[in-house]
Formats: sequence, structure tokens, C-alpha cells
Amino acid sequence: MVRSQAITVSEKRMAELERLLTDFCNQTNTVWAIFTTLTGQLLAQRGFVYSFDVLTIAALACGVFNSTMELARIIGEERFSQFLQEGKSHSIYYTCVNDDYLLVSLFDDRTLAGVVKVASEVFSKEVGKILKDGL
Repeated sequence: MVRSQAITVSEKRMAELERLLTDFCNQTNTVWAIFTTLTGQLLAQRGFVYSFDVLTIAALACGVFNSTMELARIIGEERFSQFLQEGKSHSIYYTCVNDDYLLVSLFDDRTLAGVVKVASEVFSKEVGKILKDGL
């Protein structure tokens, strides 16, 4: 059995991650966004209201993403680094960041999926710069 370790983030790095996530949400007009490890440890969140259980959402989003990665492997793909789930009034966009982290955002019809995709890629590059020196 593989055990995951909790990640500790310095105050400085946390402030940088929160700033990037705030910028992402402002640019995309998302309802909410979370930045989490692929094991479900929530690192940062923006836009949540009290009616959402953010820890459950983080755990379920990571489960969905990891299941999709296994599906990719089964069909011969190395991985799916991004994917979209579209609903009638809301959509969820997933982006793998640095192979260990996940950005998940919920948006509605005020936002185009392409805007979220481009902003997710920018977010991933910026977070990559922060993560290369460790948390």
C-alpha cells in the first residue's frame, strides 16, 4: 500500500499560489476554483460559498481525474492532462499541473471553456515556476 504524505507549504509560497489562483478566477470569471494534490489534499481555494463542501469536492475531483488517467493508460495514451465536463448550466474544467497537482474550476455560461483552458495553461506555467523550488 502506498502512503501519501501531507504537503507543507511555506507562507511565502502559499501567498504566491493564492495570488495566482485569485488572478485565474478573476480572468476566467469562474464560480470557484481549487488547487489540490492528486491525492486530494486541498492547497488553495477561491470563490466558494458556504453551500459547497470543499473537501468533498476536492476528494471527488481527484477521484474523477485519477480514474480518467487510468482510462487514458488503458486506451494507450500516456495521460489526459486536461479535460472538461459540461453540464446544462455549469461546467468543470480539470488541469493537471506538474504531474502532482490539479487545478479544478467550475464555471457557468458567463465564461467560455476556451478562456478557462488558456488561463489554466498560464496558471500551470506560473505554478510550475513556484513548485520547481519546492513548497
